[in-house]
Amino acid sequence: MEQTVQKAMNLLEALVRSGQPRRLTELARQLGLTKPNVYRLLSTLTVLGYVKKDPESSLYSPTLKLWEMGSLLVRDVDLVSIGHPHLRKLCDQCHESVQLAVFDSGFAVYVDKVDSAQPLKAITAIGSRVPATITSTGKAILAWLPSESLDTAFHHVKRYTPLTLTRRKDIERDLEETRKRGFAINRGEFRFGVCGIAAPVRDRSGSVIASIGIWGAEKDILGARHVELAQMALAAARDISQSLGYIEPSESRTNARAESLQPA
Repeated sequence: MEQTVQKAMNLLEALVRSGQPRRLTELARQLGLTKPNVYRLLSTLTVLGYVKKDPESSLYSPTLKLWEMGSLLVRDVDLVSIGHPHLRKLCDQCHESVQLAVFDSGFAVYVDKVDSAQPLKAITAIGSRVPATITSTGKAILAWLPSESLDTAFHHVKRYTPLTLTRRKDIERDLEETRKRGFAINRGEFRFGVCGIAAPVRDRSGSVIASIGIWGAEKDILGARHVELAQMALAAARDISQSLGYIEPSESRTNARAESLQPA
């Protein structure tokens, strides 16, 4: 184990467990380290935002950054545990494979999935990352994120099939259409002949934090059942969002609908 990392983590844990601000000398004595060594570690942790120093008392204490990081982990765990029954229900309803995804640094990251009995199986595993601009699950999140998120995602754009959108203006138009209809479409942009429909999942604040998608062969997803599948995805996303504490505005419930899919 890298000793510097181990010392830094031991120091951070000692600060957290103490329950009160600590002096450098006390920490050095407790951990069996020299004061210069502890000072360097504290300085690094301060720069990284995990520790703060009181300028008057010179006492060190942990910040809430650890809590923030832990909250993100809990959020994802809650999302998966809450979302899985809805994925199972959606798979049973539509008889297609379904996935739950989150957005990270320009990628759609799959955190849960339920495979159907169809011959065409899901080609991504839980934990895999796919550029967000080329999948319905990625677009269903990206369409409601700030423009800076598209800036990040655009760095990963490349052509996978003849249908992959590679120009910024085309991707922006696609995301605008996604917002208007309320759900995203993948017309075979990642794997030719493999398509998807996905809807955004919101947390209690109304922010889009994930998406749930249905996908499979083009004829099954974008064929005669495309409106029905879109309604199913929207309903599942709505149920997960409500389970996470989101209260949908009454006007949104009244106007919610899945429009017919138009060629890109």
